[in-house]
Amino acid sequence: MIDWLVSLALRKRLVAAMICVFAAIYGYYSWTRLAVDAYPDVADTESQVITQAPGLAAEEVEQQVTIPLERELNGTPGLAMMRSRSTFGLSLISLVFRDGIEDYWSRQRIMERIANVTLPPGLTPGLDPLSSPTGQILYYTLASDTKNLRQLSEIEQWTIIPSLKQVPGVADISNFGGLTTQYELELDPQQLMRFNLSLKNITDAISSNNANAGGSVLNRGELGYVIRGIGLIQNLDDLGNIVVAEHKGTPILVRELGKLKLSNLERHGIVGQDGRNDVVEGTVLLLRGANPSDVLKGVHAKIAELNARLKAQDVQIVPYLDRSTLVNATIDKVSHTVFAGVGLVLIVLILFLGSVRSALIVGITIPFAMVVAFILMFYTNISANLLSLGAIDFGIVVDGAIVMTEAILRRREAKPGQPLEEADIRDAARQVARPIFFATTIIIATYLPLFAFQRVEAKLFYPMAYAVGYAQLGALIFALLVVPGLAYAAYRRPRRVFRNPVIAWIEAGYRDALAGFLRRPGIAYLLSAAAAVAVVMLALTVWREFLPNLDEGSIWLHADMPPGISLQKATEMVADLRDAIHEFPEVKTVVAHIGRNDDGTDPWTPSHMEAAVVLTPYATWPSGETKDELIRQMSARLAKLPGFEIAFSQPILDSVLDYVFDPHSALAIKVFGDDFSELRRIGAVNRNTTSACE
Repeated sequence: MIDWLVSLALRKRLVAAMICVFAAIYGYYSWTRLAVDAYPDVADTESQVITQAPGLAAEEVEQQVTIPLERELNGTPGLAMMRSRSTFGLSLISLVFRDGIEDYWSRQRIMERIANVTLPPGLTPGLDPLSSPTGQILYYTLASDTKNLRQLSEIEQWTIIPSLKQVPGVADISNFGGLTTQYELELDPQQLMRFNLSLKNITDAISSNNANAGGSVLNRGELGYVIRGIGLIQNLDDLGNIVVAEHKGTPILVRELGKLKLSNLERHGIVGQDGRNDVVEGTVLLLRGANPSDVLKGVHAKIAELNARLKAQDVQIVPYLDRSTLVNATIDKVSHTVFAGVGLVLIVLILFLGSVRSALIVGITIPFAMVVAFILMFYTNISANLLSLGAIDFGIVVDGAIVMTEAILRRREAKPGQPLEEADIRDAARQVARPIFFATTIIIATYLPLFAFQRVEAKLFYPMAYAVGYAQLGALIFALLVVPGLAYAAYRRPRRVFRNPVIAWIEAGYRDALAGFLRRPGIAYLLSAAAAVAVVMLALTVWREFLPNLDEGSIWLHADMPPGISLQKATEMVADLRDAIHEFPEVKTVVAHIGRNDDGTDPWTPSHMEAAVVLTPYATWPSGETKDELIRQMSARLAKLPGFEIAFSQPILDSVLDYVFDPHSALAIKVFGDDFSELRRIGAVNRNTTSACE
């Protein structure tokens, strides 16, 4: 079968070449449609049940909200693990499902379960947006010289968020910072005593007078009029004109019982940027499974449209962390790797084979293998990232083409003064076709054990295994079906034979070494055993890491402050921290998040701070300075600030570790029990023990 395919491709070599051209064109199209990202999406099928419980302490939240929900959610079909957090005013339950469970199916099962739970009045649990750990594709803040924080918050909630959610592939927009406006009535106790009114009288009057009502249709002649009763409160004047009671025939209005003013809901988080302590921030969340490149194009277009509309109001959307920067860097890296690989292969082959034609034939294998990989990845929905594409070894990719080209080149060297016939090329190709096929198949088979992985490790390595396998398949097709035709066109005419003296010297040394090992095979056995021992020893001592250290071009900083600190004091401390970070000229901007965001997906208190440190381009840094050196200098400077425990990470890496493993560090020790004093004592012992380790 293999010999027949090789012979057919050689006879129809023009057709094979045209198929390659069309494959290259379609491969480029597939690349433009392929989901390209820096990291693979390693998250399980997971959802979070979020319940905001304003005013309830952590213990009440645990007893009245979290535990009833956990009892009902236990036994959800496909559930693999459940963990929860209860903090002031917030219950957060994370549910992880087994592999193969579909996202929407699992969310439907969760909604069915939580509908059966009875919670305190006014509390409604909900689900987090359908995104992933790598789904935070763009961060932005609002900038204005004339608008105050309340006005910016209203523009964010009523204009920007609804518009950005219209972009296909956007799961949600997470708001952080700003004010949520509410009407506030400061009652005067003297007035209440004067008119003999209670707080319930006032709340009942406001509730009864804050609604619209329908009155059907009134027919008058040939026309019908829709009857409406409009009573919805629109402003403070409407609220102040509500009648609470009457006193001696005179209506008592709300505005007569106290002071009306605009206020805001209780704040649980604040965002500060550079020299501003309070800004409005938004995060664009990518719908899980969507193509980040396409979504980012839509988001950028919508932001440009919104900025044009908001310019008259002196408001601008200013992105400060944009995933497209990293995606473009990934694309540039892949493109550079392909061209560099082709160039290196061409140089080596020209030096050793002495034939530019041979080098070009073999070099074409690399781009062809890549376009075949792009086509198959596009159709099998495998994302392209540095972990998957970076694992493709061009040296292995061109092996089959080198063997095929060398076999045909030997025929040319055997008959330097005679033209080569098609039968000569066919015989040479048939001799090596089967070894090339089985050798490539063995290489592909070595990646099959990766498909035994499950959960996180499977999602991490599956794209790599598929990408390498697809590239090897493309290289095999090219070596067997295209290279013989190209070699026939290149070598069929008589040509001068090139004798490489370096290769001749290597061949002579190889023959002598081979003869020596055949005479004394024990030496070969001994060297092989030593190599095996060395491999085992190196495997035991080599550095291990869950994710490779991919430089994202920015820093994500964590800081823990004293427990119980107020939001105002934390804001003052973090302002000093931002000023300290800005002492480094390599820093472009710093955006610090104190507490938790509005949707409750981060259950932090004011004692916890996270900051995005955006760096200037590396080309502008002093010569020889690296990001690791900057982090060491920054860590030493921030260690001088009192009240902070600092840790450094990167935006995507931190999100992945937080989502998958829950803690933000590479090593975490969890202590469970009922005695908080004992838990704190054990935690202190563990902290002292681990801090002594290097």
